[in-house]
Amino acid sequence: GNAADAVRNLTRKLAPPLVTLLNSEPEIQYVALRNINLIVQKRPNILENEIKVFFCKYNDPIYVKMEKLEIIIKLVSERNIDQVLLELKEYATEVDVDFVRKSVSAIGRCAVKLERAAERCIGVLLELIQTKVNYVVQESVIVIKDIFRRYPNRYESIIATLCDNLDTLDEPLAKASMIWIIGEYAERIDNADELLDTFLETFEEEDPAVQLQLLTATVKCFLKNPEDTQDMVQRVLDLATEESDNPDLRDRGFIYWRLLSTDPEAAKLVVLGDKPVIEDDTFRLEPGLLNVLIGQIATLSSIYHKPPEAFVVRARGHGAGAAAGPAADDDEEEEEEEYEDERDVEEAAAPAPADDSGAVDLLDMGAVN
Repeated sequence: GNAADAVRNLTRKLAPPLVTLLNSEPEIQYVALRNINLIVQKRPNILENEIKVFFCKYNDPIYVKMEKLEIIIKLVSERNIDQVLLELKEYATEVDVDFVRKSVSAIGRCAVKLERAAERCIGVLLELIQTKVNYVVQESVIVIKDIFRRYPNRYESIIATLCDNLDTLDEPLAKASMIWIIGEYAERIDNADELLDTFLETFEEEDPAVQLQLLTATVKCFLKNPEDTQDMVQRVLDLATEESDNPDLRDRGFIYWRLLSTDPEAAKLVVLGDKPVIEDDTFRLEPGLLNVLIGQIATLSSIYHKPPEAFVVRARGHGAGAAAGPAADDDEEEEEEEYEDERDVEEAAAPAPADDSGAVDLLDMGAVN
């Protein structure tokens, strides 16, 4: 009752000062955005009506734009999705490749988050694919794979459009995603085996992630259409088990080979079994970690999104790291004595700390990953 009202009133008062911080210089904005990212995960309703202030300005530095995108995804809802899609579509035509890719990815994440808006998001992705811009098409294929995994058997009508853009794909992740789609929906694609065959021509030069997907997709294709793909599956299994020195690929090849040769029905259960639907990962931090970080708001923890012990080096007692053993040289000892003398002088000159229990140097970034 009263406690809930008090929290509601306080959170209502939080929004205006947080929004005001976004009018500062970029460095301050970045720090504010990293903190807002945590606050929004804890209490999404604080800024639910303020999504517009997180829209990117053309002159925002890239690090500010990337953070704003993360917060837009966290605040997007069925009430504001149309507005957000217009904005993201605009970002996807900008010149900074990383920002464009992140924007395309954000459209996919909106689809995964909001079931009712998924169709609109896919519509925007298809429009972007039609631009034929290489990296836009590749990122679109990657996120559409996630949409298929989130909503199985609902949007497969767009596969034909994806297949028309196969020759655009040259990045491992995009290729692997497209190959997964072909294998997963082979029964809906008339020439699935031919499409996989084009990838197989360069099998040995491909990235391991692409090789693994090719192996699995070819086996799926074979299980769905054994008559036409017998030679192809044999070729892939040979490549994976005899030509490759990647242990993951070899092991998977041998498992498939054994399954197919001893019990094809078991192979179907394993390879064509239902996959779990992927979850929306908008609020990615574990609740326990989030609570720790909320307690650290306005410290370095809230910028790194890591607890203090993950990056702060605690001051060690003198000689803690000494493992020199009996072979230690005399001059090393002399140097240590000199160092201690200097330190004594410095400590005498410095004011005594109020609390010396486990003192930490917050500016010592030595252990930052």
